[in-house]
Amino acid sequence: MIGNEQEVGRALATPAQNRVLLAYVRRRLATSVDAEDVVQEAIMRVLARARDTLITDPLVYAMRAARNILVDRARRAANVQIDDLEAAEHSIHSGTTPLEALDMSERSRLCQRALEAMPPLRREVFVRRRAGEESYETIARDLKLSIEAVQKHYSRAAQTLRRTAEGRHVD
Repeated sequence: MIGNEQEVGRALATPAQNRVLLAYVRRRLATSVDAEDVVQEAIMRVLARARDTLITDPLVYAMRAARNILVDRARRAANVQIDDLEAAEHSIHSGTTPLEALDMSERSRLCQRALEAMPPLRREVFVRRRAGEESYETIARDLKLSIEAVQKHYSRAAQTLRRTAEGRHVD
């Protein structure tokens, strides 16, 4: 059990703890520049709280603080005027928290970038199969490839996008 501000500070200052917290935040943000700011702010919140409260697990507390910071940022970013009342009602009743919406938006951006970075043939196979709902046979015939090659391109594209969406970025 860790009680005072100095002990909490020492616990969070280890490179291992810092890497874990930074990775936690990076998985939820678009840029690592913002991640370091969020981590620093989270650590400051934990240290401030440690003056008054007994903190048993500083890393978990810092992760919770980072999550709250991200939620606050998402709320500020989402605080835009909505002209369409239906859109406003949908966003209120959608069931997603601001952090979940931010996370989904970020994953979508990352997947779009991953799709754009794919070799053109792989991207075309994936888009035609997934969005165009074309059969492997049709794609193979049009692109003059074997069905197995089309399946392999599709499989690799899907694997890349799945890893990207799960936060395991593939370059």
